[in-house]
Amino acid sequence: MNIDTTSLIQDMGINAGLLSFLAALYSIVISGQRHPDPAVVARRRRWLPWVTGLMFGVTGILTMLVPLRLAEGVIVDTRLVMTGLAGAYLSPPGALLCAAVLGTYRLSLGGIGSGPAMVGIALTTAIGWLWQRYRPFFSTLRLGTLSDGLWLVGLGFSLAAGGMLAIQTLPPEIARAVTARSWLAVLVVYPIGTVLLGFLLDNTQKLNQREEALAQTAETLKNMLAEARQAASVFVNSKDTIAIVQPDGTVLDVNPAYVHVLGYSRDELIGKSSAVLRIDEGGQAAFLRRVAHAIERGGRWHGELIRRRKNGEDFVSEVTIEGIRDPDGVVRKWVSVGKDVTEQRHLEQVLQQFGNYDALTGLSSRRLFTKEFNAFLQSGVQTDSLLAMCLLDIDQFKDLNDQWGQPMADRFLRVFAQRLRKEAGTESLIGRVGGDEFAVVLKNCAHTDAALQQLEGLRLALAQTATLDGIALRLTCSAGVTFFPDDLADADGLLRHADLALYAAKEQGKDRIVVFDVQQGQRVQARRHTAKLVEDALLQGEMELFFQPKVRISDGQVIGAECLIRWRHPERGLLAPGAFLEDIVGTPVANKLDYWVLDAAFQAGHTLASQGNPLPLSINITVSTLIDSRFQLQAAQLLRQYPALPPQFLEVELLETETFNDLSAVAYVMQGLSELGIRCSIDDFGTGYSSLTYLQRLPAHTVKIDQSFVRDMLDNERDRTLVRGIVSLAHAFNRSVIAEGVETLAHAQALRDLGCDGLQGYGIARPMPLQDLMGWMRAWEPPPECVASAAVRTEGHAG
Repeated sequence: MNIDTTSLIQDMGINAGLLSFLAALYSIVISGQRHPDPAVVARRRRWLPWVTGLMFGVTGILTMLVPLRLAEGVIVDTRLVMTGLAGAYLSPPGALLCAAVLGTYRLSLGGIGSGPAMVGIALTTAIGWLWQRYRPFFSTLRLGTLSDGLWLVGLGFSLAAGGMLAIQTLPPEIARAVTARSWLAVLVVYPIGTVLLGFLLDNTQKLNQREEALAQTAETLKNMLAEARQAASVFVNSKDTIAIVQPDGTVLDVNPAYVHVLGYSRDELIGKSSAVLRIDEGGQAAFLRRVAHAIERGGRWHGELIRRRKNGEDFVSEVTIEGIRDPDGVVRKWVSVGKDVTEQRHLEQVLQQFGNYDALTGLSSRRLFTKEFNAFLQSGVQTDSLLAMCLLDIDQFKDLNDQWGQPMADRFLRVFAQRLRKEAGTESLIGRVGGDEFAVVLKNCAHTDAALQQLEGLRLALAQTATLDGIALRLTCSAGVTFFPDDLADADGLLRHADLALYAAKEQGKDRIVVFDVQQGQRVQARRHTAKLVEDALLQGEMELFFQPKVRISDGQVIGAECLIRWRHPERGLLAPGAFLEDIVGTPVANKLDYWVLDAAFQAGHTLASQGNPLPLSINITVSTLIDSRFQLQAAQLLRQYPALPPQFLEVELLETETFNDLSAVAYVMQGLSELGIRCSIDDFGTGYSSLTYLQRLPAHTVKIDQSFVRDMLDNERDRTLVRGIVSLAHAFNRSVIAEGVETLAHAQALRDLGCDGLQGYGIARPMPLQDLMGWMRAWEPPPECVASAAVRTEGHAG
């Protein structure tokens, strides 16, 4: 062995204490990661790479304090062993920190060997990282400690090879000289140093892992003990009955609640079959098979059992049975948890009985009757078999109640129900569906006449005198009936239709039977459907206002426009009012549509004014909306909301025929609107019954001649005379006159000659969207037929 090898080995011996100290420090740092607080552990682990990397780096510097100098600026020491072990045992950040510390110190020493030293540090760090990554491969050899030894020896020789490669980066002559003097020392010292320090570090890691495993085991045992104590407490103190049984039904253990509820002692139950504790459908074997199948499929069985106490009393128990698996995964025990729900089920039955049957008469309630009726209809009743759905109502029942009191009225209802059950027969469905209202379904009727004859006999029998406490009472009844399958509604629909017929019987004088008019009902249903569609269209923004201009004859100027509703139907396209307005007359939807038109008209007026085209607008409102107290308030609020609108911006048009029944109320509201600056006009004037009365009593500013008179006035002298009369009558009452239905310029000229004040119709312009209206107004040039001559204007002023 040459002097260089001997010196390097002596240097390793001197540094053995440092390596042992490093291993001890490493053990302390690693063990410091254990702490009961996870947050503390997380913080320490974030610092671990930097602490261990610095430890390895500083220890490496200490081992370099006695280097072997083989040439000027060329130093051989054990620093590459430290960087290699850092790469093999530390995380990448820690290994890089160690390499940086050692590299910085080596650069500070200077010399020709600084560059090769940097190469060696980088190379051995990478070699150590590669050996760390592939260490699991050596563990698969299953050679115990020998696997770790082989890994360390391989790592040591790899580091020696890396060191020799780094030397080759010296100038060739120096590299050959240094290699000749140091190869044996490096080949001997590097593997030995690697194995020695590696064993120390391995033992430190393994000891730390065992301590962590012991700590985890202790924590697991602590939790298991706590869970066992909790489970024991639940088992003993639970108010639910708990039993542990084998899959064959043998009882292994029971809790005190089980003993108390069943009435047996614990000794009487342990080891016995649970069959004596239950009343099983199909026997014990069938029940156990059902439970075993459910546990195998989903881990548990849940249901209700009829259990039997020791004294022979039966009770209902809601039970959940779960399987307990042994460590080998086999279910050898069941845990049964149950509670007595007898009172709860009894209460549910009472409530169900109360909800399904009328407490006073014993007949089916409306809910049960409808359910049974619907079930009968869905059971496949033959369409060639007639079924009569009849509702009966006692005519003078309120008077009976007021005169004799509720007890007597209740007794009469019981008598009425008994007669109804007797006369209708056992095949009929019977129910009390209201206070004094009863329902009867006659099945398998031969034809409608036979059914009506049977119902008439039933009605007369029910109207027979009843004597109660010496008081003779005879009350008639009214009936409404509908027939299935002539009426193809469901159970609720048939009840509703019979109710409509019953209402008609009451209106016609009572004490009679009225049959539901299916065609009329279909029309009502169609109207309801249309009303629903219109309501949905309002919510979905499918409604739109179109505008038809009105021009003044005196100068041909545009004096306003009428707002006309249009429906942009998603399937049928643009719909005019005639396609839907008739069906919603008298419904709440009609009022909703009126309020929508009012709001939309103000928005349109605001748009026109902001674009420099201020224009009065008129809207068509139903009388029911007009006399609604909210309408005038809403109009006033909108006027305040849009102060930039022109004076007398809004005009409300009312149909002459609609105002007849509410003349006083309409006049009162019109006066209130006039005070707000809202004008009113009578639309379709001339179609009503007393036009003179309207002009006298209604404070309308304008009269609009119905287009049916204007359309034919060129060819029909009677219509022309009527138009002349309306104009004269309106002017006599100081009302302006606008003619609708002006389809041609010839109509315009004729109306001008008759002294009409304004024109509206296709001959002027068709209804159009708001943007088109603004363009039309800019382009409007009144034709001569629409402008009165100077003589006519003078005559009009003179009059």
